[in-house]
Amino acid sequence: MQMEIKARHFTLGKEQREVMEAALEKLEKFSPRPVQSLNMTIDHDAGRFTADSVLHLKAHEFRANADGMEPEIAVAAMIENLRAQLAKFKGKISGKQKGEEGGLGRAMMGDLGDLDDDGPLAFVLKDMDVSTAKESFQGTEDPFLVFRNVENSRVAVIYRREDGGLGHMESMADGESMADGKTED
Repeated sequence: MQMEIKARHFTLGKEQREVMEAALEKLEKFSPRPVQSLNMTIDHDAGRFTADSVLHLKAHEFRANADGMEPEIAVAAMIENLRAQLAKFKGKISGKQKGEEGGLGRAMMGDLGDLDDDGPLAFVLKDMDVSTAKESFQGTEDPFLVFRNVENSRVAVIYRREDGGLGHMESMADGESMADGKTED
């Protein structure tokens, strides 16, 4: 983890810095993904210390701040705030991977039944063109079918629209969002 600690309007001692770095490094065990960087600024103003931080994971950013009469107190409160955010995020990520609360995770599990909690659920996308995907989807009761479009290597979804027709969505080239298109029955 890349870590940067700045002190403003006071001098942070070497021993204080080492204790803070050790406490910040312990945050990694609460993170579902490797921590890329952490930037922290401790500011001293009017007898109070304020600790502000930004922690970066891949595609996620967590911010926390706290204040106290001593820099150690402010940093400890700020670290607890980050720890709570990371623990909550880790719970959401693991819930999605296990298929909790409906959504794609549960739909992809299908008839797999109870799985071990040894790791994240993994599935393999079938390579199909859109017409083949539509044909294989029409004979099922499933709400949707996820596949890899062989024509452009994008993740695609065939789903049932409210009007009974079929819909087709594909991921955009740079992964921004899904493009939705109607398809014939």
